[in-house]
Amino acid sequence: MTRATRREAIAGIGTALASAGGASVVTGAADPSSVPEADRESVFPRCVYQPDGDGWAVTMPINMHVTVPGERAALAAIEDEFTGLENPRWTRVFPDSEAGAWDSDGEEFVAPDVSVRRPRLGDEWNHVHVWEVDADRAAVHAHLDVIDLEYDYFHRGARYDAAAREVRAHLAADDWRRETPYSIEYGVEERKRENWGETGDTKLEYMSG
Repeated sequence: MTRATRREAIAGIGTALASAGGASVVTGAADPSSVPEADRESVFPRCVYQPDGDGWAVTMPINMHVTVPGERAALAAIEDEFTGLENPRWTRVFPDSEAGAWDSDGEEFVAPDVSVRRPRLGDEWNHVHVWEVDADRAAVHAHLDVIDLEYDYFHRGARYDAAAREVRAHLAADDWRRETPYSIEYGVEERKRENWGETGDTKLEYMSG
């Protein structure tokens, strides 16, 4: 990710709520040894990290790659799809547990630029995190919030395939071209990859606007 100028401006702020908008360096010392080797040189960040008491650990896949050719910024194109009066079902108002993506340029964990949920009766709310990679690209993680009283905020992220499918369905068919099947190499141990199950790997390209 290439956001050095933005980071320099906010380096002393620490963690920011996703609802406030804008990426920040997350709290806690960055430990490059906790990052899969494959992740350090990737074009897109590959995994979501969260504090585990001893540092940062991989918890979930970043399962959607988005490109927006042309003059429109990728982050703005995605954000418009989930915010504003035209998207009342999506909200930023609920609190989030701390999460970050590894930035191989700055060697630090960076909070999402945008985080939104789609509330519904019961559990399995769609929860989406977006990180700007550069003007033309963004990395998206999608999961469903599944009730689990042992986790922060009494839920955990799961069912990545179903969550990615819902995000694809939400995006306007005339404006987005998707590539599936699509495969992302996450660089995590085999057991974790098996526990994740189907991740719903998707490549999206914005076609208009």
